[in-house]
Amino acid sequence: MKFGVQHGAGDPNWGPGILAPTAVAGFARAAEECGYAALAFTDHPAPSTKWIEAGGEGVADPFSSLGFCAAVTSTIRLLTYVLVPPYRNPFLTAHQVATLDVLSDGRLTVGLGTGYLRGEFRALGVPLETRRAAFDEHLAVMRKVWSGQEVTQDTATYSAPGTQVLPLPVQQPHPPLWIHGNGPWAQTRAARELQGCMFMVSPPELFRTIRSLPIADLDALARSIDGFRALVVGHGRDPADLDIVVHGTWPMLDVRKGWSADERLEHVATLEGMGATWVVSTCCGDDPVAAEETVRAFGEQVVLGC
Repeated sequence: MKFGVQHGAGDPNWGPGILAPTAVAGFARAAEECGYAALAFTDHPAPSTKWIEAGGEGVADPFSSLGFCAAVTSTIRLLTYVLVPPYRNPFLTAHQVATLDVLSDGRLTVGLGTGYLRGEFRALGVPLETRRAAFDEHLAVMRKVWSGQEVTQDTATYSAPGTQVLPLPVQQPHPPLWIHGNGPWAQTRAARELQGCMFMVSPPELFRTIRSLPIADLDALARSIDGFRALVVGHGRDPADLDIVVHGTWPMLDVRKGWSADERLEHVATLEGMGATWVVSTCCGDDPVAAEETVRAFGEQVVLGC
């Protein structure tokens, strides 16, 4: 099992101190030293005040944040968790992804999603209703760009008259692409052509907000993973070649609240038995000292124990 940790900026109660350069550097180095396989930042460039005040997660720009973390680490992978392609022009996104992959010497993993906040889509000038079609279109363009092909394409929002984007990513044909995959639409794309599927376990009321199908408990997770693995086989691929990523099966990590290391290790063994290859957790972000202490303590007690 591999472990990823979402930076404390993802805590709804995060404070500005969590993004101080010394705090981010300390957090990233602690995660690398304590055995985590990936460090993650999410993507909410323009959320509504209503969403923020209702407990929406905090956020920092994933490309800037992961680029900073790349400079202060050497082995840990850098994970967008998750990047929303419809928010940006696909040539711009492809350029940002490839540049980060080059500057990190091939350590980027791109977690993807379609997005769900209506107000955020409106603020960015992107229609929510067509986000799935935009996701498919943008991903196809990005994959052509990363292959080094010249792209000529006209759409309602851009015209590419023979466009090439450099640099090319270090990882070829591109960095691993994962997709948030509770529902069949995303699982089909992962099974057909991507490198991983991310499952979120949480109460049903959250999924009404994030416009996804609920996975309420471990039994439901096991059924969903089994169904996905069968779908992978149906597309002529080996499930062992894809990552199965799980998030949300335990509360946000906070050393001040504690946890049972034995229970966590048993939980990880259960997830492994289902076929999961990664667990991603969110770390507290209201205090930078507590955040680094949390990532170190959990790493020493659980991550390094697996």
